[in-house]
Amino acid sequence: MAALATVFGPPSNLGAQQGAMSARQAIDAIGAQFGPGAVQWLAEIRGRSGIPQPNSWEVLAYNDRSPGLLHKFWAGGGRVGDAGADDTRYPVNIPVGYFGANQIPVDSVAAFTIAEGEARKARMAFDSCDYFLRVREYSTEPIWRLELLDPRRQLVGKIYLSARNGEVLRTVWIYYNNTGRPQIVDSFAPTRPASMTSTTSTTQFPPTTQNPIRDSGLSDSTGIMAPPVSPTLPGAPLPPAAPPASSTGIAGNSIPSPTFPPNNGRSAGTIPSYNPGSNNMPAPIPPTNQNLYDDTGIPEPPAIESTTEEPKPPVVVPESEGSSDRIPPPPIPNS
Repeated sequence: MAALATVFGPPSNLGAQQGAMSARQAIDAIGAQFGPGAVQWLAEIRGRSGIPQPNSWEVLAYNDRSPGLLHKFWAGGGRVGDAGADDTRYPVNIPVGYFGANQIPVDSVAAFTIAEGEARKARMAFDSCDYFLRVREYSTEPIWRLELLDPRRQLVGKIYLSARNGEVLRTVWIYYNNTGRPQIVDSFAPTRPASMTSTTSTTQFPPTTQNPIRDSGLSDSTGIMAPPVSPTLPGAPLPPAAPPASSTGIAGNSIPSPTFPPNNGRSAGTIPSYNPGSNNMPAPIPPTNQNLYDDTGIPEPPAIESTTEEPKPPVVVPESEGSSDRIPPPPIPNS
């Protein structure tokens, strides 16, 4: 890189119309001073307070000899300067991409002319313009972003356009009113259908004859509640069991379904049956001493004989003292 020129910082904004240059002129001036390689690949270009062109430009260029891979320059007022290496971007806020000066057919002068026409169509007045140039994400196409400002430096509009062919990509306008809440018009905002323009109207659906939850043939209660089950009193005959699904018993199983004797062996002759179609419950069954189970074939268990014995008189042992509860010693055999 050529030797850097001695500079004292960017020129003042006073007399901005004197020495104002376009973005392409600033790039050419930096390349003439520091060599074409200094601005061969550009990351970003900024210009502030353009009326219509800014008094100075800030250029962020690629430099493989810099630890942060980026280098800053400025140009304006007929002078250029080196702002030094930039190590604040990598690795967190990395540039979107890089482009060359030959990829900017639409210079900042043409970009301002397009933005002025868009502001006129939107009936928006502005006082100055801030410029920002970088590539579109995941592409090599440079994109201009022009921010239009009123005399109080309050943002009133943003315009995005292609630096390759001048196509307007997006516009955002801010209309200030007396309510304190600006009205924003964004060309990228989703558009509402004609039937939904009113904020108070609700979404209407075409009438259908079919209920999306229940079948059309069911009433309000049918289909929600389970079908009624006929009550059965204890001991009453059970309804016949449903036939098995197949001859093999349970579906997919070779083991036949178990069968049970009717009424589980109980006698139902003493309990009246209940008619499910009747609206009145049957009268309560009076208590009786009749056995509801048929146990006539079971014999009574035999009586248990008493094992108690009458007490016996005590045994008197001759020539001994004490009670009969003591056991006498065995006799001593004669030798």
